Amino acid sequence: MGSLDAPRSYLFMLISVVTPVLNGARTIARTLDSIAAQKGEFEHIVMDAGSKDATESIVQTYLGRYPVQWHQKKDRSLYEGVWNGMQHARGDVLCYINADDQYLPWTLATVRAVFERNPDVEWITGVPGLLNESTGVGKLTPVIPIFPRSWIRRGWYSPGGMGGLQQESMFWRRSLWERSNPSEILLKYRLAADFNLWRRFAEHAELRTVNSLLASFTVSDGQLSWKQRDEYLRECGLRPDQNRRRTWMRLASRMACIAGQFRVLQVPWDDNR
Repeated sequence: MGSLDAPRSYLFMLISVVTPVLNGARTIARTLDSIAAQKGEFEHIVMDAGSKDATESIVQTYLGRYPVQWHQKKDRSLYEGVWNGMQHARGDVLCYINADDQYLPWTLATVRAVFERNPDVEWITGVPGLLNESTGVGKLTPVIPIFPRSWIRRGWYSPGGMGGLQQESMFWRRSLWERSNPSEILLKYRLAADFNLWRRFAEHAELRTVNSLLASFTVSDGQLSWKQRDEYLRECGLRPDQNRRRTWMRLASRMACIAGQFRVLQVPWDDNR
């Protein structure tokens, strides 16, 4: 695994955000806008796989407006682009977001505050959110989710089981990244690297949920996980026709969420009024 630079002092906790992109001119501006609105110490690394559209020129208009970098390197998959981008990351906290998803204005400030208040926590996620690109309608999950570590490790959070874990809402400390040897996964899988990376993380740390919306996944036509669903399921270790007891697994997941609300990390909130 490639070595990343040493982390900075937590007094200046730096968050590194990586965005892999290939021909993302139609959507990348909204992702850039959402990251440009963030507060505090962060850097944004856009890793372009060789776009032939206006992606580069769009990113160039943001240079100097906020701490964004643009790099270009051919890759074989979106996840190799994530790996390439992480080689430029200097942050204490790491994450990646695709070029059609977006953060909320408070996302990185909330992430930083949660990690600073909880030094024993290495891996967090937020309340899952969705945005329908065609209608502009957004929605949240009705219950703050809890994700038992053993269930993640066993691969139960899959389309054929309890549903997936929202990638753009994931944030983790560099220490977890370094222990997990992520190159084995990011350079191997083309569609389901997220699923397999979370399983690897769960071997080393617990995923804790924060009681805040941190990102929204954009639902749109042509997404790879839907267009190539059978191959995606195979990379998850599932047969395309396998439902994996979906009904009872979803019910068990909901019951675990209700019973485990005491495990939810509260957003630090200093009310001086």
